[in-house]
Amino acid sequence: MSELKKLLGKRIREIRIARNLTQEELSELTEIGASSISKIESGYFHPTDENLEKIAKALNVEPYKLYMFNSQKEPKELLEDMQVMLKNANEDEIRLAYKILSGIFY
Repeated sequence: MSELKKLLGKRIREIRIARNLTQEELSELTEIGASSISKIESGYFHPTDENLEKIAKALNVEPYKLYMFNSQKEPKELLEDMQVMLKNANEDEIRLAYKILSGIFY
């Protein structure tokens, strides 16, 4: 099972649950079998492009958002990623990051 299929399935499940949908309800909205939805979410199947579009439409998101996996990282991992980004940033990027964070936290 590829890492991409697992991440995509996890992301679809995350959004489906956030929309208060069951796998059966998503199945009805997309006309994709419930067992296929289950296998997609488990990372065993990768949906076809057509089915990916149906899933995105049913979940009311743009298809590319199904591939936004960073939201699935734990806060500790996100903090480590940010530390690496800041370590590799130039002075202007550091100043910009500071301004953005200051706007959020102060």
